[in-house]
Amino acid sequence: MKILMGPVLSFRGYDADENRWKLSALVVTQDGAPGDIHFAGDVHVPAAQPTLLWQLGRNAAYRFAFDAPLADTPTTLTYSPFDQTYFDIALPALGEAPFMAYASCNGFSSQKVMKGVAVKNQMWIEMAAHHDQTPYHLMLLGGDQVYADSIWEVVSSIKAWNKLPNAKANKATFTKQMQSQVEKFYFDLYTERWDQPEVARMMATVPAISMWDDHDIFDGWGSYPAERQNCDVFQGIGAIAKHAFGVFQQHLSPETEKPAFYLAPDHGFSIGHVVGKTAIVSVDMRSERTQRQVLSNDHWDKIYAWLSELRGIDHLFVMSSIPVVYPDFNVLEAFLGAVPGQQELEDDLQDHWSSRSHKGERNRMVHRLFKIQENGIRVTILSGDVHVAAFGMLENNRAEYNGPTRVINQLISSAIVHPAPGKMVLFALTHLLDTEKEIDPAIISRMGTFPGTDTKFVGARNFLSLEPDKNADHPRYWAHWIAEHQDEPFTKVVHPVQNPMGIR
Repeated sequence: MKILMGPVLSFRGYDADENRWKLSALVVTQDGAPGDIHFAGDVHVPAAQPTLLWQLGRNAAYRFAFDAPLADTPTTLTYSPFDQTYFDIALPALGEAPFMAYASCNGFSSQKVMKGVAVKNQMWIEMAAHHDQTPYHLMLLGGDQVYADSIWEVVSSIKAWNKLPNAKANKATFTKQMQSQVEKFYFDLYTERWDQPEVARMMATVPAISMWDDHDIFDGWGSYPAERQNCDVFQGIGAIAKHAFGVFQQHLSPETEKPAFYLAPDHGFSIGHVVGKTAIVSVDMRSERTQRQVLSNDHWDKIYAWLSELRGIDHLFVMSSIPVVYPDFNVLEAFLGAVPGQQELEDDLQDHWSSRSHKGERNRMVHRLFKIQENGIRVTILSGDVHVAAFGMLENNRAEYNGPTRVINQLISSAIVHPAPGKMVLFALTHLLDTEKEIDPAIISRMGTFPGTDTKFVGARNFLSLEPDKNADHPRYWAHWIAEHQDEPFTKVVHPVQNPMGIR
C-alpha cells in the first residue's frame, strides 16, 4: 500500500450537546487500504478506521471520522495516520471564537499563467508560518480549490468533442470512454494538486470548510447558454466533478450521504456551522446556477430558515464565492475588449452578481442579510474569485431599517496561488470604474480603502487571517490580509454590534 495524498482534514461541525469538535480526514492510497488513525497527547480519542469513498482502478480515497472534546483552555489533538508521522490539530477553548484563515483560487487557469510564477505555493508557506505563531482552528476555502480547465486539453475524448461544431456537440452522447477518462482526470487532479508539500501541510493540520466555484468543475460552469449547459457531455462532466468535490472536499459520497449541516441537501452543498458565538454559512453558488439564477427560491428559503434560528451569535460570516460588492463587470468587460492582451478576467464576467440577470437575486439576498443584522448579529461577507485583495461595504439608508449598524462589510481574499490580473485591469479597477453605486433604493454598494492606505485593490497573491480578541465575551475580529511582497498586513477590524433590545 502506498499513500498518494493526505491526510486532508474537514470540519464536520461542533456538537454543543456533547461538546465535541467533529472532524474527518481523507487519504488516497494505491494498492490497498490504510491502517487506522491513532491519537496521542492529552486529548483521548479512540482509533479511527477507514471508510472507502471512491475506488478508481488501483487508487482509492478513504475517510476517517473522529471527534474530540473541547476543554476550558485551548488544547492540541495529535494524530498519526501513518507510522511515525504525527500531525497536530489546534482545538479552541470551549465557547471560544475560532481563529480562521480564508483563501480561494488555489491553482492556475493556464500553463502560460503558471510559468510566470516563480514560487507557486509561496502564500501557503506564509500561511503555515502564521499558523505556527497563531494556530488556526478552521480554514475557510472559498472556491477554486483546484483548476479543472485543462480538461479541454488533456482529456483526449473531451478535446475531440470540443472541436465539433456546436450543434453537433450539443447533441452528442457522453460516452463510456469519456466517463472513464473524466473520472481519472478529476481523481488525479485533486490527488496531484493537494499532494504538493506546502498545500499538504496546511490541509493535514487545519480542518477546512470548503465550497466549490466554477474552476472546481470548469471555467464558467452554470453560465453557458442552456443548450450547451444542459447537453449530455456537459452534464456528464458536471456529475463527475460533483462526485469528486463531494469526496475530496466534503469527505462523503454525495449521491448517498447528506450530513445534518447541509442546509438544503436536495439543492446543493450549502453549509451552516455554529462555533461558540460565531456562525458560518457557506453558500453553494454552482449546483443550481443558470444564466437566469444562482440559487433556486427553495434553496434560499432553507438557508434563510437556518439563519433565522440563530441565537446568541456575535458574528455571522457568509461565504459567497463571487463578490457581492465589486465594480460593475459589465463596464469592465467593455474596457477589456478595447485593450488587447488583457483578457484574463473575461471568462468571469458572465456569471458575476453584477450580471443583469442576477442583480435582483443579489438584492433580495442583501435585504435578508440586513434583516439578520437588524437582530444584533454582525454580518460579514467573505469572497474570492477576482484575484485581488479588496474591501467592500453595503450601506442601508432606508428609513424603515432599524439595525444597530447600517453597514455590512465584505472582505475579498483572492488568490492564494493564481497571480493577480495585469496592470491595465488594476488601473481600470482603481481609476476608471465607478466603485460606488445604488444597487437598490437607499442601499449603497461601495469599495473601501484599506485603513491607513490609499489602496482599494491589492494586485498580489494573498490570504485572509481572521483573528478574534482572546478572552472576550463579545470579541472583535481582526481581519488581516497577508499579501505577497508586503511587509505588513492590511487590517480591518470587524466589531460586534449591539442589539438595542439587549438580545444577542
